[in-house]
Amino acid sequence: MSLNPRRYDVRELRRIAKTARDGVDGAPRERPLRQPNRSRAEQAARSAAFTELLQRRRGLRSSAGARPYLRALPASPEAEHEVGEWLGYLVDVGGHLRSRDALSYYAELGWVAPDAVDALTRRLEGFDAPRHDRPFTPADHRISLVSIARIASCASGRR
Repeated sequence: MSLNPRRYDVRELRRIAKTARDGVDGAPRERPLRQPNRSRAEQAARSAAFTELLQRRRGLRSSAGARPYLRALPASPEAEHEVGEWLGYLVDVGGHLRSRDALSYYAELGWVAPDAVDALTRRLEGFDAPRHDRPFTPADHRISLVSIARIASCASGRR
């Protein structure tokens, strides 16, 4: 005997689906279902950025990979472009004040040398008012770490 999908009763299937979702005894599930990822493109971009970061870190010699990762701003067009993109992102997301605080935080973490933080802070004022102006998330700080690695790689001649 074979089952024919065309003979299924839709109301019965809906009733079965509802009880299976709530549980056998009709009680709600203990754990809610995970929300779908609404930004798969953003997740893919961040994943690609981390892959790039890991590849750059593996390619650096141990002395070049020591903290601070960014000792001074490189004087190359590629570095200028990366710095502009990164600072524009910081200001666009968190505003000028939060961006200054984030740069100070990166100096405390040892990601950026204090002299480089001073140079970066002076450049922040050249950016327009932010569109979002929200607190930075851990994902924003990860994007900053990738940007710092890109800028530092411009100094070592790698791109």
